[in-house]
Amino acid sequence: MREFFIIKVMMLRLFFGFFLLFSLYACSNSESVFDAVQNRSGVANITLVASINGIGDNSYNDQILAGLFRFNEDSGVPFRLLQPESMDEADSLVKAWLKENADTDSSLLILASSAYAGLTQKLDIRFSGDGNKVLLFEADSAGLPQGVNAFSIERYGASYLSGAILGINPCMILAAAPGFASLETSIDGFRKGYDAHKTIADTLGVDYLTYNENDETAFNNIEFAYVATFSITNYILDADRPSAIFPLLGGAIKGVRRALIDYPNTGHFMIGMDVDQSGVLPKVPFTLVIDIKGVVIRYLEEWALGKDWPRFRSFGLGDGAASIVFNKNFDDTKEFEARYEKYYDEAVREEARHAKK
Repeated sequence: MREFFIIKVMMLRLFFGFFLLFSLYACSNSESVFDAVQNRSGVANITLVASINGIGDNSYNDQILAGLFRFNEDSGVPFRLLQPESMDEADSLVKAWLKENADTDSSLLILASSAYAGLTQKLDIRFSGDGNKVLLFEADSAGLPQGVNAFSIERYGASYLSGAILGINPCMILAAAPGFASLETSIDGFRKGYDAHKTIADTLGVDYLTYNENDETAFNNIEFAYVATFSITNYILDADRPSAIFPLLGGAIKGVRRALIDYPNTGHFMIGMDVDQSGVLPKVPFTLVIDIKGVVIRYLEEWALGKDWPRFRSFGLGDGAASIVFNKNFDDTKEFEARYEKYYDEAVREEARHAKK
């Protein structure tokens, strides 16, 4: 298995090498990061346990990988990519890593999915070496086990703002599965913004690809997303009124895009997620962008420089980790942009209020 993943990383490196060559991102302290890495105890190295079948989504997971490649270019620190096909396999990989690195120095394990939060609860994390860390993505501060640092990119504010912007249109939220805290937060935020500022009588609709709670496989079920989008656009939404789909689907968002391409005459449109979708589909007035690449680079630079991480950190709309990017290729976004300007500050306040709950 290890050889398989090394080959996969080499292939991905070729792809991202071209991407990074033309990237305009410049790390202001890359020289100090490189120097700091050379002065660390042991041989600095990183292992990424990606979300189950997540790499290759051209979205959130690939941006995590882009952040790692960027840090590798700046620091020279090697990394290993592991992509499990099940939670059992992920559990085995993590336990093997902890055993291998119990007494090493400067080893970092990244668990790049909130689905691994339960896995960390069962771990006995003890390091005798210096500078070893475990970083969990998209977790919350409740019940965080000893030896694990975590962060979450808060979607509540950006979802609230999206709902407020779209209050002039009928809307349907299409989510992967119930039970995921991050999805329910986004649904709640969108609903609050939509209901507070809608100018129409329509009730916001919510549907799931599956009603099996915490079904991680739904995030990769492109075919279910395709069928659901076809049903929503042809049988549920009013054909005479342009309506929006707000997709919370992970990699399965590809099914929504494909359905809107195959059936272009419905008049309905979708909101992009995670990575700017302007060049992918004209039926995207704006994208809710998550700067996971920037957050990854920030954490890795701090680790390289020997800075202490807070036990838990939350990012969001107020600090730019979540943002709204408009698509200039869409028919007309002027009214959407006006509503963005009108409700942005309110959305930031609502996010801060929600975080205090």
